Order: sequence, then structure tokens, then C-alpha cells
Amino acid sequence: MLKPEEMTRAVVVGSIESLDTTIECLYELGILHLIDFTDQDEEFSIGQPLPKASDTSQKLLKLRAMMRSLEIEEHKPIHPMHVHDIRSRMDQALVTLDLNTSSKADSRQKIQALVREKEGEIRALEPIIPFAIAVELYDGYDNLSSFVGTCRTDPGAALKGKVSECEVFVDSRKSDVVIAAFVRNEDRTEAMKILAEHAFQELKLPKVKGDPDEIVVQLRKQIKELDADLARIEADLDAIRKQFADFIISSEEHLSIEILKAETPLRVATSANSFVIDGWVPTSRVEEITTALDTMCCGLAFIETVSPEKHEEPPVKLKNPKPVKPFEFFINLVSTPKYEEIDPTLVLFITFPLFFGFMIGDLGFGLGLMALGAIMRWKMKSSPDLYKLGTIVLAGGLLASVFGVFLFAEAFGVPFHPPAEAHDEASWEVVANIPIHPILDKMHDTQEMLGISLFVGWIHLTLGLVFGFYNHYHHNRKHAFGKIAWAVILFGLFEEIMVIAGNATETSTFVNATIYGFMPDSSMSLIGVDISIPAVVLILLGVIALPFTEGPLALTEVIGLFTNLVSYARLAALAVGKGAMALAFNTILFPLIFDSGNIGVAILGALALFVTQMFFVFFLGALSAGIQAIRLNYVEFFLKFFEGGGTDFQPLSYERKHSVATK
Repeated sequence: MLKPEEMTRAVVVGSIESLDTTIECLYELGILHLIDFTDQDEEFSIGQPLPKASDTSQKLLKLRAMMRSLEIEEHKPIHPMHVHDIRSRMDQALVTLDLNTSSKADSRQKIQALVREKEGEIRALEPIIPFAIAVELYDGYDNLSSFVGTCRTDPGAALKGKVSECEVFVDSRKSDVVIAAFVRNEDRTEAMKILAEHAFQELKLPKVKGDPDEIVVQLRKQIKELDADLARIEADLDAIRKQFADFIISSEEHLSIEILKAETPLRVATSANSFVIDGWVPTSRVEEITTALDTMCCGLAFIETVSPEKHEEPPVKLKNPKPVKPFEFFINLVSTPKYEEIDPTLVLFITFPLFFGFMIGDLGFGLGLMALGAIMRWKMKSSPDLYKLGTIVLAGGLLASVFGVFLFAEAFGVPFHPPAEAHDEASWEVVANIPIHPILDKMHDTQEMLGISLFVGWIHLTLGLVFGFYNHYHHNRKHAFGKIAWAVILFGLFEEIMVIAGNATETSTFVNATIYGFMPDSSMSLIGVDISIPAVVLILLGVIALPFTEGPLALTEVIGLFTNLVSYARLAALAVGKGAMALAFNTILFPLIFDSGNIGVAILGALALFVTQMFFVFFLGALSAGIQAIRLNYVEFFLKFFEGGGTDFQPLSYERKHSVATK
């Protein structure tokens, strides 16, 4: 679980005649990660696509053109077709579709273009209808210049005042003014200047003759006829769509897979008589691929394992149990671990729900989050990432519910029982006597919560340093032992923080029993600050070791380690903040509900309480808790050991969603 699946370097060699069968076998198995061949020489060169590639590609292009014409890109087949049926129907179906679809799609496109053209003519002619001037009279004069368009303000007075002889027609509308002006050619420049001052925009009139009102009526009649033709074509295309949609989608998927296989030789080394496929195979499945090649290729191709070069980095296939796999989503957001690195998915599987659940710590909100996660899993099956996120939300909600019941004993911000310090505080006792009492109270046990948060942070960071030691041990032991120095400093810092915080025996019996029970009680006071002598010794030992393992500059990062540890106080801070927010809402609304004496007010108040809390506390609280929970892993934890930059294991494989391989 903490290491990716072991990989073996393998080479598949065979006769060139068996290349097609070998590729088919490898895709069916889906376990060989191909290394692209690039180093051509006199003996081997990059292969050529399989003979079927050209014909398959042409068919695929036709199908995709038909998909666009029939607008069925988003169609999901009701009945996925078998590959055998696809192959038997392909040629005849393509001919039928080509004859029926292409001409109708072209006609539809032409009609749509005509409709757009006529609608544009209507838009150009409608503004000049009030002038009742034939369209052809707006242009074509030898001695006159005409201007037809719109202005922001009326330029009529300005034109008549500055141009000696002109004819101006004006129609005022809500947002602009339509104008038609006729001037002598010698006054054209002055007229253009005046119109520009009024934000003139020219109207491009269509090349038609007659009264614009009558022309518009005719154009609308023509558009209506075209729309009727278009509706008939759409009906024909819809009938074709219903008849062939399943076939087209299934065939498109099948042909895409065939193209994928046919173009694989472009990544393979070939010669006149043989081929070489280089790649990586999971060690546990080497025997499986060996047996399959012997069976399918009849001895014409075989696989041989080889020792990888030192600089070669195997691809990474994370190996996690099914419950842990959704948390690989967080790893993929950052980077794939290197092959020799520890995979932190299992730690995320444990720590993220724990951190998230501790910060929410409420039965009511936890159950709400579980419901949200379940809905996401139910509705988002088509989106793998959102489905995984739903699982993560479900796990976080489960831990929030557990903490809400057994640690904080509260639901929707209301405690099961009122705290001893405030007997009159609202609680669920008015509804039922729940036989569970809180171990911690968010509003009163903040020191305990801070102590536990820092204790969890120390464990989390120490685990990161242990992982860092493992990652570095085999290739750089000096840096590996540097992780030990950091762990010693971290332990010293944690101990000193707990002592300064004020006697761990009072603030956290848990910390005292687990940590201080094995440590000497030795401290001193320096200028009013409690100093733990064992902590100082540990810090000094680590600081002395750092320059010899990590280099002198590493000393500047000691403060950074301190801030990393203190950063875990956000676990307690968000838990208290969420509790305080819920308490504030309850304090305001409960008196309005229970002191009103009116059941209607009580119901409305309860509804307002629920909606307001759910928005501000549930969504905002869950969002902030989720961000902080993943931040503690990404920033504080990962930086202690994680480098990333690995190569994802991407075997030769395919996935059929809309077609079935065998019948």
C-alpha cells in the first residue's frame, strides 16, 4: 500500500507478420506500458501504421461528419452494439447514411444561410419603412450623395443650417434616430463631418427594388416557407437519428479503438522481418502476458525481461485497497509519486477524514455531509473525479458524526447536555435524554483541544520525516540521516511548546500519559518562561547534526519547522470557530422560538435556524475544514518527504462504453 506496484522491464520480440496479432493481444491484456521508440538506426526504424489504418480512418471521418450533421455527439446508446454486428453492418450503413444524410445536411445548411440572409435584409429595411421611399431611390445618382443610417442625436437642423441644399428624412426611435439625407456632391464632405458629430452609422441596404414595407412582407413570407422546408428536413434527419444513433456512436467508439491499435506501430521499432516492443509490465503479471503471447501468436512473438538502466524510472501504478483508492484523487492533484517514493495515499485516507471530522465534530452536520457524499456518488458516476470526491465527503462526514457523538456530544451546534458551567444553555435534553456526555467542550476545553492538535501534528510531521528517511536512504544516506536530525529537533520543539503552554499535566492528561510519562520532569524558569531541559538538549543535538547532514543553510529552516508544528493548532481553532458560530445562531434564535409561545413562530424560527445554520456553518464550515485538512497534508506533511514527478502507468489498453467486444 505504501509502495507502488513492482514493475519489470520487458521486451516483446517477434516476426513482422505477427505484429498485428501481438498488438491485439497487448491491448486485450492492458498491462504493458509502452516506451516509445525514437533511436532509429540502420537495422530498426519507426514502424508504419497497420494496413487497415487508412480505410478505418476514412470510415471514422465519415462517421464523425455524420455525428455532427445529425447532432448526436452527446447521445448515449440505449443498446450498445456488438463488434461483430458493427463490422457486418458498417459498409452498407455508411452508404445509406451518406446518401440520406449528406444531401439533407447540405440543404439544411443552405436554408439556414438563406434565412439568416433574409433576416439581415429585414433588419436593414425596417428602419427606412417610415420614409415610404423606394429602396432603389436611396442610391445611384450622378450629382447627389446619399446617407442612410442611424445617429445618436438628430442631425437634421445642423445639416439644413450648414448645407445650402439638402433633403433630410428623420425618424426618432427610443435609442437612436434613423436618417436619410441627400446632398450635392460638393457638400458631401461637410455633410459627413456633421453626421460624424452625431455618431452616424451607415445602414447597408440590400440590392432590391420597391417599397421597403412590401419587400419586408415578402421576405417574411419567404422565411416562413424556408422554415417549413427546414422543419421537413429536420424531421427527416430526426428519423435518421433515431434509426442510426446507436449504431453511429457504437461504431465511432469501435473505429477509434481500431485506429488506436493500427497506429501503435508508429511507437514501435521495426525492421524488414521483425519488431521490438519495449515497455514495463507489472511483475505479478509477467507470466500472464507470456502465456497470452504464446497462445495468440503461436510462437511467432515472445516476451523477455531485461534489467533496466540505472537512470530509467519505471512508471508508477499505485497499489491501494478499494476503500483507499478514492483518496488517490488528492495525489493526482499534486503529482504522481516517483517509483522509489512512498505513496502517501494511505496516510491521506486516515488523516484527511480525521482532521476534517475533528474540525466539524458535529453529529447533525456530519450526517448532512454523509448525505451529500452519498448523493454525489449516486449522481456523479459518469465523472470519476466527482465520484471519488463524493466518497471523500462521505468519509469526512462519517468521522464528523463519530466525533460529534463520542467526543463533543452535539448535533447542529446544540450539545446533548448543557455544560456544567452553563446549566441554562439550550441542549437536546428538552427532546431526549441521550446517555452520552462530551469528553471535550469546544467552548471551554480549548487548552485540551490545542494540546491534542499539537500532539497530532507532532505525530503527522514525524511520520513525514520517517518517510523522508526511507526515500533518501538508498540513494543519499547523508540526507536520510538529516531527516533524523529534523525529527529530534521536532520532538524537542513539541516538548517545549507543551511546557510553555502551561504544564501538560493540567492541559492534557492524554499527552502527559503518552509522552511525559517516559520523560524526566526537569525544567527551569528563564525570564518568566518555563524551559524544558530535555527539550533544549534535543533541539541542540539536532541543530549540531544538521550542518553535517543537510548543510549549514538548513539551520535557517528550524523556525520553519516550528511554524509547521504550530500550524496544526488550526485543527482546534476551526473546531472552536465552527462551534462558536453555531452557538451564536442558537443563542439568537432559540429565545425567539421557545419564548414566543406561538407554535407558528416556533416552526418558522426552527426553519430559519436550520436554513441559516446549514448555509453558514454547514457549507462554509465544511469548505474551510476541507481546505485546512488537505493543506496540512500538502504543505506540512508532504514537504517533509514528497518529491513527485513520477510517470503514470499508462498501458496499451482501451475502454468500451458503447460497444461490446464479444457476442
